[in-house]
Amino acid sequence: MRDTKNRRLNILFVADVSINKVIGGAERVLKEQSTRLAQRGHKVHILTRKLSVHEKRHEVIKGVNEWRYEYKKSNTLFFLHNTWTNGKRLFEYLHNKYNFDCINFQQPFSAIGIITSSLSKDISKIYTCLSFSFEEFMSRKERSHGFLRKSSDFSTARVVSGLKKKF
Repeated sequence: MRDTKNRRLNILFVADVSINKVIGGAERVLKEQSTRLAQRGHKVHILTRKLSVHEKRHEVIKGVNEWRYEYKKSNTLFFLHNTWTNGKRLFEYLHNKYNFDCINFQQPFSAIGIITSSLSKDISKIYTCLSFSFEEFMSRKERSHGFLRKSSDFSTARVVSGLKKKF
């Protein structure tokens, strides 16, 4: 790890939510943490999904750079694949440009691509547990019908549980 005691840091937050519009606790925590660090002079970035309410792939909000990757929600497997590949691609682009000192993972789905990138290997990481995502994911999901749908839901749950164990 690089000496970070008396210097400004390049910090990357990785989340599944946006600080563009605070609608819940996860957004509120992310906005408070990221904007306050930016106020203290750190260079703060957020890597997240490009939601339907977002017009741009990049926006500066209260001194924080929010970067968004495309993904498809058509089914669970496409969602996971897009989240993994597009999140990883955006992370690698950003890290080559900003050389992050640390990564704060706030939710597991967007974290998939980053933790599988070789560029993240030597970066200090921390995971902020805002909720138990497996239970939250399953509680918000409509009941699945059919074998393939249930299988993809089960696979998603296993991926999320596996990510929790990595941290």
